[in-house]
Amino acid sequence: MAGMGDIRRAIAVGVLALAPALAGCSTISDQLAGSEVDPAVTTSAASADSLLETVTWGELDGLVSVVVRNPTERVLRRAEAVITLRDSRGTALASTPTPTPATATATATTRLRDGGCCTVRSLRPGGTYGLYVGTAGPGSEVADVEVTYRDVSWSSTPPPRVEALAVRIEEGPRGSVVLADITTEDDLPSAVVQAVVTEPDGSLAAVVSGTWTCFEAGDTRRIFMQLFRRVPVGSMVESVAVHPDGGAAEGCTTERG
Repeated sequence: MAGMGDIRRAIAVGVLALAPALAGCSTISDQLAGSEVDPAVTTSAASADSLLETVTWGELDGLVSVVVRNPTERVLRRAEAVITLRDSRGTALASTPTPTPATATATATTRLRDGGCCTVRSLRPGGTYGLYVGTAGPGSEVADVEVTYRDVSWSSTPPPRVEALAVRIEEGPRGSVVLADITTEDDLPSAVVQAVVTEPDGSLAAVVSGTWTCFEAGDTRRIFMQLFRRVPVGSMVESVAVHPDGGAAEGCTTERG
């Protein structure tokens, strides 16, 4: 909704000063050009405490958003996150990616469901990134969120610097939309743009994320990030950040997410 809350400016240096990607779901190689693989965290799943810190999480109409932070002194190039939602008894309500039949048992009351998988990209030291997963359905009460990581790679080259300015939140026919202006110093073929939206009391409402391509050096582009849910009245954009994903774009198309 235009004029909703105070919109604060965030200078995104390739990280999310917060961001409830979610970026796309994909399987990545352990060996990436210009990156190095950490042998301590390239097993099928790394410990939740061995890579990124979970800063906060929140739930909005069945969507659980999670904010994680890079506590290391290195640039995290990519890491695939596995998110598990648990109730107060520790029972898994939902997980991403979907567990295989050999590891998941479905019952009438508890069923692990696919909420989409998330890949963390271009996360600077001290930077934060947004992830999300759907809940297990009506009646499910999430008490804890666990995040582990796999296919981890690091980069010795810092991501390009990008300026991101939150403009406002609007309400559309499909839910809330975050508007932001993105300015890059250099040509940027592809990047994940994320916005963190907080409720009036300051708690996390949601992370909205999408992939955009063909940013031209020096130009400012206005983008529209569709949440597909409505945030509470009085919510505000806490931050917007841009995470270059290192991909090559064949055309100037936009994936709104």
